[in-house]
Amino acid sequence: MADYHKIHPVTVGSPPPDQARGKKLSHDQLQLPVTAPAPLPPPPYAPAPLPPPRRRKRHSRCCRCMCCTLLVVLVLVVALGATAGILYLVFRPKIPNFHVDRLMVTRFDVNTTSMTVNDAFDVDVTATNPNRRIGIYYDGGEVTASFNGTKLCSGAFPTLYQGHRTTVQPRISLTGETRLDSAVAAQLAQQQQAGFVPLTVRARVPIRIKFGAIKLWKMTGKANCNLVVDSLHAGTKLRIRSNSCSFKLKI
Repeated sequence: MADYHKIHPVTVGSPPPDQARGKKLSHDQLQLPVTAPAPLPPPPYAPAPLPPPRRRKRHSRCCRCMCCTLLVVLVLVVALGATAGILYLVFRPKIPNFHVDRLMVTRFDVNTTSMTVNDAFDVDVTATNPNRRIGIYYDGGEVTASFNGTKLCSGAFPTLYQGHRTTVQPRISLTGETRLDSAVAAQLAQQQQAGFVPLTVRARVPIRIKFGAIKLWKMTGKANCNLVVDSLHAGTKLRIRSNSCSFKLKI
């Protein structure tokens, strides 16, 4: 009959079975608890750890550059505005006056077959500078004459200088060849018979203003004259029935 292992009961607080049997454990078989060494106390007056260095971002530099640029632009705008205000208060600038004195038709040929007009005008213009301390440089430009929105001829405004409180009277020669549609040709014939022909003379002239010894940047002067003449017959001095001119300066 097989031997069964016997189970010996162990009570709480009783020695292990080997010790109970009288066997002694060797020195190597003894297991002592392992404890971690105690941490060393921190040295007195230890410096605090430094925070990690911050990385500068590129967008911060861009923002600084943009702010500096905007500041410079703002300062320039304020300086220019202050200078313009001072110049205005000192010189009191006034717009020059333009007026068409005479209109002479040297050629006006109408071809009824091709509906074209071959014409040439001589326009006498009076330009007055009312300013006491301001001179005006006229750097050429273009002058046109039109009938009911259809350009008939064009020419060049002369290059000249106009001093303080002076008047200049340039003569401008206009030439052109224009093809008219049937409606415009019929209107022109009717106006000729009635003796009331509306014409528009426009001038677009680059000018520069001179304040004492200071010469400003180039600006654009626009003159617009609405005329009504009695006819457009060549070789005759036209009678100007109505004359209205305006001038604007575009900075």
